Amino acid sequence: MNSDKQQVREASETEDDRSILLDIKDLKVHFHLAEGILKAVDGVNLVLRQGETLGLVGESGCGKSVTAQAILRIVPKPGTVSGQILFRSSGQTAFTDIGKLSDSCPEIRSIRGGKIGMIFQEPMKAFSPIHTIGNQIMEALLLHEKIDKKAARKITLDLLTSVGMSNPEQRIDEYPHQLSGGMRQRAIIAMALCCKPSILIADEPTTALDVTVQAQVLKLMNDLQQALGMSMIFITHDLGVIAEMANNVAVMYLGKIIEYCDVDSLFYEPVHPYTQALLDSIPAIGTKARTRLRVIEGSVPVPLNTGRGCGFYSRCRFAIEGLCNVEDPPLVQIKPGHLVMCFLHTTQDHQE
Repeated sequence: MNSDKQQVREASETEDDRSILLDIKDLKVHFHLAEGILKAVDGVNLVLRQGETLGLVGESGCGKSVTAQAILRIVPKPGTVSGQILFRSSGQTAFTDIGKLSDSCPEIRSIRGGKIGMIFQEPMKAFSPIHTIGNQIMEALLLHEKIDKKAARKITLDLLTSVGMSNPEQRIDEYPHQLSGGMRQRAIIAMALCCKPSILIADEPTTALDVTVQAQVLKLMNDLQQALGMSMIFITHDLGVIAEMANNVAVMYLGKIIEYCDVDSLFYEPVHPYTQALLDSIPAIGTKARTRLRVIEGSVPVPLNTGRGCGFYSRCRFAIEGLCNVEDPPLVQIKPGHLVMCFLHTTQDHQE
């Protein structure tokens, strides 16, 4: 049987290999604590192509944000990163292994913010409270582009206008606390896109927004992606947003990719019990009043000193005693482009 890494790549190969911008192989992020080893990300394999939006979904604590931090080498200490993170900008032929770069070397600093932009989960924390949003966006421009302050300010004004910021001439000199949640979200998007990156990582970009502003921000991100031709990794726990934004989807649980498929297959042909449970927990239109919502029993375990066995075993209604709790399920392809890590689908017909 091929390795998980090879299957994820083969499942995604519908075009020439030159369209691959990011190829993650066996990514692991471990935190060595006094209590033991916390495996936040444990063997993730992903491929991102030119112009693609890859959705990364799962409950809080499954490793989505840490995966994004590892790509940019901003994992907090005492975290350690291993595996390959192969990246190349649009139009380039050679890959750079981000996994081998130090956290603060000149090469990663040129990639971070310049070639790979990131929209952080909470703009109020991502922005400095003692500098105006204009100065912070201009700082990124001056760091990555060979321009002066006057040109940087003009580009910043144009960016704030392009993301739909009201009265950008005034907002550019305001501090984060003076902006509403929607305005801060637009400002952080402008900052992430200021250098026209090849890849944009959006970590829960609409979580704290009301539905009206959320719809505006999602449309804005779609429009900007089309205009700039960039690829996107969209991290969220909201499957409704994934349906709107993603081409392909990777479902994470306990630091692993347990299902990978295109967005239509996710909603119409989910095969992993965890994916099915996530979809069952979504409120349905037409449900009778006072009907209890389905929930996934239990909670995501802490990935501390984990042994062999499926991480979803304790919460799975289809768990097989003596198998799921003692052996690691392999990643199998059930049809072209659709992979799942589950013993229920590990049959001879599915294995290579």
